[in-house]
Parts: sequence; C-alpha cells; structure tokens
Amino acid sequence: MARRSFHAAGAAACTGLLVGGLLGGCVSSRPAGPGAIAADPVAEAIGRCAAATLGGAVVGTLIGAAAGGNRGAGAGALIGGAVGGVGCAVITALDAQDKERIRNAQIAAAATNQPRYLTYQGGDGRTRQITVRPQAAAPTAETGRLCRVLDTSATIDGGAADLPPAKVCRTDKGEWLPA
Repeated sequence: MARRSFHAAGAAACTGLLVGGLLGGCVSSRPAGPGAIAADPVAEAIGRCAAATLGGAVVGTLIGAAAGGNRGAGAGALIGGAVGGVGCAVITALDAQDKERIRNAQIAAAATNQPRYLTYQGGDGRTRQITVRPQAAAPTAETGRLCRVLDTSATIDGGAADLPPAKVCRTDKGEWLPA
C-alpha cells in the first residue's frame, strides 16, 4: 500500500507541474500567447501563481484519490499544490516598494533601450535581484507612439521568477510610461 501511495504522489507531482504550467499561462486579464503584454506584470504573475497552485492541488487530489484512496487524495493535493505553485514564493514576496522599483527599472530600460540590473535588500531583509531587458521597439498601430516590450525577472534569495512581458511607450512629450 505504501508503494501505491508513493506512485500516486509522484503522479500528482508530475501532473501538478504540468497543470500549473498550463494554467499559469492561461490566467490573464489579456489574451495569452507570444504577443500578450501585461498591463501590471506583478499582478498578472500573482494571478498565474494562484491558478497554478489551485490547479495543481485539484489535479493532485484527483490522481491521489484514484491511486490511493482518501490518504492518497490528501497527499496528492499537497504535492500537486506545492509543485503547481513552486514559482509563487518569489512573486508573492514582492511588495509595493519592489513593484515601484520594477516599474522604474522598466521605464529606464525602455528609455535607454539598455538592460537594467538592480540588487537591493527588501523590506523583509531578503536580497532581491531585478533584471529588465528591452526587446525591439516598434510604433504601435493605434497611436504611432514608440513602444518597447520588456522582459523582467525577479530573484529573491536564489528563487527566481519571470514576470509577464510589460510594454512601455514614449508619450508626445518624450516621457516613457507603462502602456
């Protein structure tokens, strides 16, 4: 029986990872896909984390119950939820100060078309590293303004997470602001 529960837990972990990854890409206030741009990358990443954790727990419960009964369902839920939400620890640790620093780094990277690298200690005492890399600039079809899409990643004490792409555009006055 112990061997059966171990297999159920393994299956739940693998499926939780798969479902977490799939749901993580699906939860968004904007269309998902290669061209999708987040209006608030941190908030979008938190939504993806919640979906990944919940999806992993649900699928883990179902697999655990099918393979190991009630005990397997509990273990499957824990493992599936943990695997589905493994990247969430970094995202949910970002506070308002971190969000402001990320936004400022994104604006600076867009304005100079150069990557930005920040390393600092957060309010919780943990070391943060933020990397913002601009992609190719292009005028938007709607306004003709120059915009840059930015890839942003955050690392807290060795744990890393990628935020959804963000877009920053130049205004008529020459300022760069999140789109």
